[in-house]
Amino acid sequence: MDIIYEDWFIIMIIFLSIAIYFPISFILNKCKNSDSKKIIFIKISLILGSVFFVLGLTIYIYLMIKYDASTADKNLITTILQIPLIFFSIPGLLMLMFGNIKPPKPDKYLLKQNNYLDFSNYLNKRVNLFNYEEKYTSDRLKIYYRVIKKKRYYMIDTKLEELTEENFNELYDKEIFPIIEQDFNQAKKSMRYELFITFIISVDRMSPVFNRFVNTLDQDKRYYKLPIGVSFGGNKMYIPNEIEGFGLMQFNHLKKEFKKIMEIEGK
Repeated sequence: MDIIYEDWFIIMIIFLSIAIYFPISFILNKCKNSDSKKIIFIKISLILGSVFFVLGLTIYIYLMIKYDASTADKNLITTILQIPLIFFSIPGLLMLMFGNIKPPKPDKYLLKQNNYLDFSNYLNKRVNLFNYEEKYTSDRLKIYYRVIKKKRYYMIDTKLEELTEENFNELYDKEIFPIIEQDFNQAKKSMRYELFITFIISVDRMSPVFNRFVNTLDQDKRYYKLPIGVSFGGNKMYIPNEIEGFGLMQFNHLKKEFKKIMEIEGK
């Protein structure tokens, strides 16, 4: 049994698991929906590794309590369980670190409207059918609101010539956040409340900040956001995608509802 504990044996298992990673990585890179399959592989790898870790630790503690520490250390079963822990975990960890998993690009749709006024009027008509009510309006901003049990829904519709950090922060701090602040604080403090926001920003010209807006997703606990970008220069609507992460179910719920509101088909 002592040979199991030799360093060369553990090193051999490590190198074997690393060697297995490369052909798996090559195959997954050639697959359709490669990134989503890589995430599935990572989950399976880490789950199997965790199962064997818990199993090995449980047996070790049992033997240490029932007999003594030296018996537990030298027990063949405990040692053998270390092998699949290493073997299964390392490929998943390598894929997590070096798998080059890229965030999915947003879906693009041709706009049915040629200008912001027509787009905003159409949105106004459609959200009323989904029981949203107008809560705030100004020259560049409309905010719609709906309550379903303990869930608060906001639909924010705003227009800027070009999206920059300065004008976004000014708009958000001075006009948007004061409207949602009460519900935002409730969602942060109470498990009973959830806040859902669909944030539509329409621009005449695209910018690096606009691209980040439709590509960067950051969901908070009980505060879920769906960013929508509309470019009249390119006559396109950008709806982001996500394949993994916290709040994925809520994100997909908002996305599905928005497509129904805007009567978008496909994808």
